[in-house]
Amino acid sequence: MKGKLLTRAGLVSLVLSLSVTAGAAFAEREANPKNLVPLRAYAEQLGGKVKWDHGTRTATIYRLGHSYSVTIGKDKAMVDGAVRSIIAPLTEDGTTYVSLQFLQDALGTTAGWSSQNGVILDKQDVTDKAIVFTQQAFGNPSALPNLALSENLKSALSADVLSKEITALTGQLGAYKGIESAATDSNSVHRNVTLNVAFERTSLPVTIRFKSEGEIDDIFYNTTGAAGPYSKPGYDKPETYTEKEVVIGQGAWALPGTLTLPSDSSKGPFPVLILVQGSGPNDRDESLGALKPFRDLAVGLASKGTAVLRYEKRTREYPHQYAANPSATIKEEALDDALAAVDLMSKTEGIDSKSIYILGHSQGGFMMPRLLQADTSHRIAGSVIMSGPGGNFFDLLIEQFTYLAGLHQLPQATLDLFKTQFALLNSKDFDPAHPPKDFILPKWWVDLKGYEPAEMAKTQSGRMLVLQGERDYQVPAAQLDIWKNALKNRSDVVYKLYPKLNHFYSEGDGGLSTPAEYYKPGNVPDYVIDDITKWIQTR
Repeated sequence: MKGKLLTRAGLVSLVLSLSVTAGAAFAEREANPKNLVPLRAYAEQLGGKVKWDHGTRTATIYRLGHSYSVTIGKDKAMVDGAVRSIIAPLTEDGTTYVSLQFLQDALGTTAGWSSQNGVILDKQDVTDKAIVFTQQAFGNPSALPNLALSENLKSALSADVLSKEITALTGQLGAYKGIESAATDSNSVHRNVTLNVAFERTSLPVTIRFKSEGEIDDIFYNTTGAAGPYSKPGYDKPETYTEKEVVIGQGAWALPGTLTLPSDSSKGPFPVLILVQGSGPNDRDESLGALKPFRDLAVGLASKGTAVLRYEKRTREYPHQYAANPSATIKEEALDDALAAVDLMSKTEGIDSKSIYILGHSQGGFMMPRLLQADTSHRIAGSVIMSGPGGNFFDLLIEQFTYLAGLHQLPQATLDLFKTQFALLNSKDFDPAHPPKDFILPKWWVDLKGYEPAEMAKTQSGRMLVLQGERDYQVPAAQLDIWKNALKNRSDVVYKLYPKLNHFYSEGDGGLSTPAEYYKPGNVPDYVIDDITKWIQTR
């Protein structure tokens, strides 16, 4: 189980690639030869870099991996090495002016130009908006960029918050260097632009989320590192399943998700397994490195007759909005959305509303007894705990962090900080309303004080499957014994221990796994898919 991050910026897992092609027949599209704009100002506001060669009087724009060169007085331009005809650029008072139409075509933008206000953005061009937002944010961290924010983000993202985030990022990654690439995609809730933002020491993917009206709704910084080369499992047979986008919940916290169904609808309605992620701002696949265990589970189980629902976690889709609530607990982070998913599945065509199961991985499994308790309408037919801690959360984190510090994968200072924080938390005088100076997320932590899931589950009932990897260093196999000992008097619980599996259910050899193992291609083995399938279908 990943530990909670140390700063507000870390908790929200901070934010801020477009294939640009040169348009054809630029000269023919010069509607107004006099519509010239300052090349450098226009290009730089849209994330470009401009290099001027005094000897040849040539200006070259570098933007999103492409290059565009124009020479004063020449009616030919170079666009990614190809010659294009243009209206000859000119200079005035040291400024190079170029046809707006050429720049729009070359840079792949719809942005206009105003001599008073600079770049004028198309309301629906989210790529340009994301680039300009980032340029403004890093160019002047003390002020909010001059772009429309949604009402919910306005209340969460102040100039001070953004300034602190940028200071933290540049402190860790070095000075801001620009935008390397941009990519756009859409889900059932947001249009997203992911920028690969370059810093002095490394690059960081930053996703800016837009509402359908074109307002910025949140910003996500992907600090988990670059994804590895994910490989589909051998049991991924596209002809055996179908997938569709769905929306979990509604209003401010609506989440995009994917419902994977067996392809032969005549055999429905189907049982469904809802997947709840572990700690951190996880995507619907629970991607980490080269691994996507939730995607593996979805296609594997659907091919064997069980539908699967997975969705983006609230802390990923709305990182700033979630973090802006000082009273937020794990209930808002995980439980509310899981219950909304149960509600959706109870009303979804093709789903057996009496066979709704829920799987919690890591922190999701840790919270399973609370989730079952919150299911007052008793719509959950059974639960799967996938490497979920059964005992004290604080003790487990110290054990995990001590292991990582021994591998030099975690600074000793971080381990010491958590030890100090937990000691304060466990003191009889601790007051979350008036925490000690610099105490991080007091209400989130105090909500878990004294909670031990296996103890709570003693008095509960309902079918339960508890899975555990023996090579798991995040939630060690000893946690399985805690569940077994606490639930020894229950006859409705089944346990499975897998000798080769790590925390993300990919195989390996030897002793406990390490973080590096997550960046090697791997998949949830078919025998895990089979065990879950048999358990669900044996009622």
